[in-house]
Amino acid sequence: MGDGPADARIMLIGEAPGEQEERTGRVFSGRAGQELDKMLTRAGLARRDLYVTNVVKCRPPENRTPERWEAKICADTYVTRELEALDPTHVLLLGNAALTAVAKKSGITKHRGVRLEVTGQPKHRTIMAAFHPAYALRNPGVYPVLQEDIRRFARAIQGQFQVVPVRSIMVTGFKGLRRVIALLEGLPPHSVVSYDVENRFRPWQEGWSIQCLGLSWDGKTSYVIPLSHPDSPFRKVWRPLLQHLRTALQREDLILVGQNAKHDNIQLAGAKIFLEHEFDVMIAAHLIDENRPKNLGFLSQTYLGADVYKGSVELAPERILDSDLRRLCEYNGNDVGYTWQLREKIKQELVAQPRALRLFAKLMMPASHMIQQVEMNGAYVDQGRLYERMAVLQSEIQARKAGLEEHIHPRLIQHFPDGTFNYRSPMQVARVLYSSEKRGGLGLDPLLFTKTGNPSTNEEALQEYLDHPFITLLLQLRTLEGKWMNTYLLPWSTKLDQKSRLHTTYKLYGTVTGRLSGDLQQVPRDSFVRSVFGAPPGWLSLEADLSQAELRIAAHCADERRMKRAFALGEDIHHVTAEAILGRPDIGKEERKRAKAVNFGFLYGMYPRKFQKYAKINYGLDVSLAEAEVNRERFFNLFRDLPAWHTRQRQLVHHRGQVSSPLGRVRHLPNISSQDNSVRMEAERQAINSPVQSCASDITLFSMVQLHKEVLDPREAIMVMTVHDSIRFEVREEMVSEYAQAIKQVMENLPLRRTFGTELSVPIVADVEWGTHWAGTPDASGLGFTDY
Repeated sequence: MGDGPADARIMLIGEAPGEQEERTGRVFSGRAGQELDKMLTRAGLARRDLYVTNVVKCRPPENRTPERWEAKICADTYVTRELEALDPTHVLLLGNAALTAVAKKSGITKHRGVRLEVTGQPKHRTIMAAFHPAYALRNPGVYPVLQEDIRRFARAIQGQFQVVPVRSIMVTGFKGLRRVIALLEGLPPHSVVSYDVENRFRPWQEGWSIQCLGLSWDGKTSYVIPLSHPDSPFRKVWRPLLQHLRTALQREDLILVGQNAKHDNIQLAGAKIFLEHEFDVMIAAHLIDENRPKNLGFLSQTYLGADVYKGSVELAPERILDSDLRRLCEYNGNDVGYTWQLREKIKQELVAQPRALRLFAKLMMPASHMIQQVEMNGAYVDQGRLYERMAVLQSEIQARKAGLEEHIHPRLIQHFPDGTFNYRSPMQVARVLYSSEKRGGLGLDPLLFTKTGNPSTNEEALQEYLDHPFITLLLQLRTLEGKWMNTYLLPWSTKLDQKSRLHTTYKLYGTVTGRLSGDLQQVPRDSFVRSVFGAPPGWLSLEADLSQAELRIAAHCADERRMKRAFALGEDIHHVTAEAILGRPDIGKEERKRAKAVNFGFLYGMYPRKFQKYAKINYGLDVSLAEAEVNRERFFNLFRDLPAWHTRQRQLVHHRGQVSSPLGRVRHLPNISSQDNSVRMEAERQAINSPVQSCASDITLFSMVQLHKEVLDPREAIMVMTVHDSIRFEVREEMVSEYAQAIKQVMENLPLRRTFGTELSVPIVADVEWGTHWAGTPDASGLGFTDY
C-alpha cells in the first residue's frame, strides 16, 4: 500500500511497484522514487507531507507495465478506498496506467500538465497527470517536461496560478474590421501587440493561403480576422483586405511580439506586409533554458497555468481547410493572447540574466529577422545538373544492387519475400550477414546488438567488416540511395519554386548548443551533391567559411599556448599535429587527414577506444588501439594546456550544474548529478564541447547579422544558405571580387568586445571562394564517396 501521513491533503499515484519497492515494502523507493523526491524538492514540496501510492499494488511479472484491466481492478478495489479515506484536495497521476485507471482517460502526452475533469470526483479536488519518473529516466528529453509539470502541480496547490482567460472575438464583417483597424491606430506609442497567423503552406508553394490573423494588445482579448478559410466572409477578398491592415500593423512605434514570429512574418510578407518583431517568446525561452520544450502550449501551461488547447484543431496543410472556423479562430485567439501574457513573464527572467539578455537583444532577435530573409531568398538550384545527377545516381544504385545480390547464395534469396533481397530490411541484412555459410550466409560474428538483443546491422556494426565486398556495396547503397537520392536530390526536385529556388527552414531554437538546425545542415560534403546548387545567369555562387572555427575557439577557451601560437603565425594546425604524431616534417594529404581526425577526436578528451570508431566512421581510417593510445599521448604532449581545461570544465559543471560560452550562452547540464556513470560522463563531455560549439555557431550567426545589416545590397548580393560554419551567397558576376573582400573583412573583424564584452585571443579567419556552382564543378560521373 501507499505511505505518507494519514491526514495528507496531497496524493501522488504511480503505476506499480518495482524490484526495490517489492524488497523494501515502500513505494517509490527505487531510482524513479529518488528522482521523484528531487523533483518534488525543486518544486517546493516535501515527500514527507505527501501520501504516495501506486495504482497497482503488486509487482507485475518481469517488471512489465501493468495491463489496463489489472490497473482497473486495483484502482476500483484499493485506490478508491485510499481516495475516500484521505479525501485529498490535489492528486497527481504519474504515468498512463494511473491516468487510465483513475481518470478514465488514455494518452499521457495529451493529458499531462492540465487540470482534468473526472466524473465522480469531488469538485474541490484538483486532479492532474504527468509522465512517470521511470519514463523520464529512460527518455532524458522528457525530464524537463516532467519537472515543469510537477512545478505546475505545486503552483496549483499553493494557489499561485492566476489564470487570465483569453476572450477571442472573431471579426465577421467590414464594420468589425474597421473597428479593429481604428483600435490599432489609436494605440499609444510603445504599445505591445502580439500577432499570429494560421496558414496553409508557405508563400512560394502552390496552394498557399493565410486562414486567419490574430491580434492582441492586452493579453485578455484577441481579435481574430478570418481570411481565406472556406467559411470566412472575407475568403474572396482576403489579400486586398490585408492591405487595409498594413499601415496600422507597420507602425514603427509598436512593440510587436510573436512566438517563432519569423514564420508569421514570412506568411505576411507573402501578402506584402513586412513586419519586424521586437520580442520572440520562443527564442527568449530557449535562452533561459535550452533543455525544456519551447512550444506555446508548454510555456502557457508552465508560466500561466493555462489548460491545454493545442491539438484542438487540425492544422496540417492538407486538412486545415476542413477545420471548424470558429474553433480555429478561438485557437488562434488563445495563441496571441497567451503570447502577449508570456512576454511579460519571460522578460522578467531574461532581465535577471544580463548576458542572456544581451545575447537576445544583440544576436538572436537580429538573427531572427536576418534568417527570415534568407529563407525567403531561397537557394538557386541548377535543374539541368540536378536531374543529370539523379540519372547518374540511379544508374549507380542499380549497378550496386545487382552487385550486392551476386554475393548472396541463391538458396538464401529464395526464402525472402518474392525471392528478392531487400537491403533496407535489417532482418534480411542480418540473415545474410550472420547466418552460417552452410545456410547461405556470410557467417560473420555479430559484434553489436540492438536493445531487443538482435544482431545490429547499423553503420557502426558494419564498419568492422569493410574489407568484405558485400559490406562495402551495402554501405555505398545506403549512402547513394538512402542519403544522396532519397534524403537530398529527390526531395529537392519536388520542392523547387517557379524560379528554381529551394527554400529551407532554419530553427534558432533547434539545438541545445545554440547551433542552427535545418534540413540543409547535413548536406554531404561531396561535390556531386553540393554542386547542384549554383547561381542564376549573371550571378556567381560565393562561399565564406570560418576556417577551423572550433579549434580556434577551443584554443581561446583553454588558453592553449601551442595552438594559439600556430593560429597567430598562420600555421596549418593539422600539419603541426601531423608532424608531432608522426615525428617527421614530410606531411602529405593522407597524413594531414589522420591529423585532422586526431585534432577533432582528442580536442574534447576522447579516449582511445572511442577514437578508433570515430576515425573509422568519420574519416575511413583504420587505427589500432596501440596507435590510438600513442596518438592521444603525443597530442596532449603537444597541446599541454588542454587537459587542465578539461579538468576545469568538469569541476565547474559539478559545482554549478552549467557552463557558459565566451559570448555568454549557458548550457544547463542537470544530468551531472545522475547516479548513472555513463550519463554523468556524457554531461562532463558536454561541459567541455558545448561552450566551443555554441561560440562557433554564434560567431557564424553574428557574421550573418553583420553582413545582412552592413554589406549586402539585395540588388547585388543575397545570402541564401548557411551550413555549420560557412555562409553561401549569390553575387552579381561583376561585383563578386568586391563582395568577397568585404565579406572576408567583416567576418574576420567582428565587434565582439563592443557587442558582447568578449575578445578572442586567437584570430578568426574566413576563407572565401566563388564559382558558377557550390563546391566546384566536377564531372557528372565523379562519385566521390567521401562520406565512407
